[in-house]
Amino acid sequence: MVVYPSDHFVSPESRFLQLVQRAVWTVEWLPDRLVLLGIAPDHLQLDYGWIRPGEKLDTSNNYRISAVRSFLEHPTVPQADAALAEGALWNTNVFAAKATALWEVGWRCCPALMERCEHLAKQIGTSKEAGTLDALYQDMPAYDFSSDILQLVPDRMVVVEMTGVLWSDWNTPERIAHMLHRIGRQPAFPLTCLTQPFAPLPVALAEDSVLPAG
Repeated sequence: MVVYPSDHFVSPESRFLQLVQRAVWTVEWLPDRLVLLGIAPDHLQLDYGWIRPGEKLDTSNNYRISAVRSFLEHPTVPQADAALAEGALWNTNVFAAKATALWEVGWRCCPALMERCEHLAKQIGTSKEAGTLDALYQDMPAYDFSSDILQLVPDRMVVVEMTGVLWSDWNTPERIAHMLHRIGRQPAFPLTCLTQPFAPLPVALAEDSVLPAG
């Protein structure tokens, strides 16, 4: 299975899908791992989660696959500077995994949630399924995937570095405006809606990164 956040920008899509396919192949190779896609930072971003890669597992010319040493969430400026210097990657939260591996990680990190999922699994396909699902959501505990799961089990993670892709998490109007400016497009919304005055971000692309034409 592959999980994609719904508010991301990627270009070109063809290269992104090649990297997703590499993540799927890596899952076939390492079926007990969750395989994340990470990308080298091109500016200092404190709102993203960062991945500190560990041992290199595949050093082919086309793909860079590493174990995960640790995660860093919402770093300070000194922490982000240090992470940048040591080759840390932004965590896109796009990942591939076997359902069984994700289930095992769930039991390791959030057993209270998994008990509910196990109960629901027994009712799937029966007349009790809908009612069980409604009841489950009434008091379901809330978890953050990054801080409550990923950070607790770096030994179960692998990261595939995305190269040749332009990526941004579009969860704020400011990020949308910055990325559209970067690719030479004009936002369809007024920049007056931004919480801060618009100023293009400094860009230092990696040598193998690409910008879309137009």
